[in-house]
Amino acid sequence: MSVIAPRFLSIFLLGVLIVTSVLSSRVVAAQESVVVSGLLSEMSRALREKDYRGLFTYEFGGALQTLRVTHRVMDGEEYENVEFLNGPSRRVERNGRNVECLSAADQVLRGMFPAIDGNIANNYKGLQQHYQFYIRDDERIAGRLATVLQIVPRDDYRYGYTLSIDKQTYLPLGSMTFTSRRKVLERLQFASLDLDVDDSWVGAVGATSDIQRPEFEPCESNPEPQGWSLGWMPAGFVPAGASRLIDVGDVQLYTDGLSAFSVFLEPMGKNVAAQGKAQRGATVAYMQQHVFNGKAYTVTVVGEIPAITAQRIAGSLQFQFDPVQPPLPQTIPSQPPS
Repeated sequence: MSVIAPRFLSIFLLGVLIVTSVLSSRVVAAQESVVVSGLLSEMSRALREKDYRGLFTYEFGGALQTLRVTHRVMDGEEYENVEFLNGPSRRVERNGRNVECLSAADQVLRGMFPAIDGNIANNYKGLQQHYQFYIRDDERIAGRLATVLQIVPRDDYRYGYTLSIDKQTYLPLGSMTFTSRRKVLERLQFASLDLDVDDSWVGAVGATSDIQRPEFEPCESNPEPQGWSLGWMPAGFVPAGASRLIDVGDVQLYTDGLSAFSVFLEPMGKNVAAQGKAQRGATVAYMQQHVFNGKAYTVTVVGEIPAITAQRIAGSLQFQFDPVQPPLPQTIPSQPPS
C-alpha cells in the first residue's frame, strides 16, 4: 500500500494537471476567437465607414507599384479614388454606394449570409472551418501600431493572409497573401495614412490619364436566372451577386468572406478564344471553352484563388436545359495550370 498510494497520487495529480491545462487552453482559444472575430468585424466596418487617405505600395512578382487611395463617406455614401503614381497615369473611382449596403464578404464576416447548404454562417466560426487564425506580435507600420493577424488556409483551394490591423482605427495597414505552402504572392503596405481628408482629390487629371469609374452594385439586386451554375466550388464559398453585361456576358460572384472569385460566361464567336491561365500576384484568370448542344462558350474564372482551383471551377460549369432534351456537355481540352 505504501508503494501503490504514492503512484496513484502521482497519476491522479498528473491527470488533474492535464485536465486543467486542456481547460485553460480552451479558455484561451475561446478568448482569442472573440478577439479575432472582433478584429475582422471592425476591419470590415472601418473600410466602409471611415474617411482616410494615404500612400501605399503594392508588391508582386518582383514588381513594385506606389498608389494613393482616398476614401470618404458623405451623406451616407462611399466615395473612393485610387491613383497609380508610377507607370502610366491611371485612376479608379468608385462613387455613390450606401454605407449601409454590406457586401457579401462583409455579411459572411458578420454571420449574416446564408451558406450554400441553407444554414446561416456563424461569423468567425464559419471561417474557422476553412482557415486557422493566429494573433502574432504587434508591429509598427506608417508610424502606427498594428495587431498582426495570421490566417492560414486549411486546404489547397484558397490562399492565406497576414493582416496588420491598426489598433486605433481598425484599418488594415498592411496585408500579405500567400499560398498554402507559405509562398508569398503579393504584399500591400501603407507608407502614410491621414484620417483628416478633404475634397482636394476631386480635381482635374491629365488628358492622357486612364480613368475608370466602375459602379457600385445596388443594395438589393435580383438578376434574371442565368440558366447555368457551378457543379463544384471550394467549401465555404457562397453566391455574392450576378449580372448580365452586354460586352462581357453573364457574371456571377462568389466569396467565402476573405477570398472572392468571379465566373464569366460568353458565347464564342467565329474566332477561337484563348485558353489557359494568366496570373498577377494573387489574382488568377483561367479561361476554358465548353460546348453545349453544339454551341461553344468561353468560361473565365477570375479571382484571388489558386490556379488549380480556378481550373476545377471552370470545368464544373453546368447548364440548365429542358429535361426533355438534356444537354451533352463537352469540355475543350486545355493545358493544366503550372
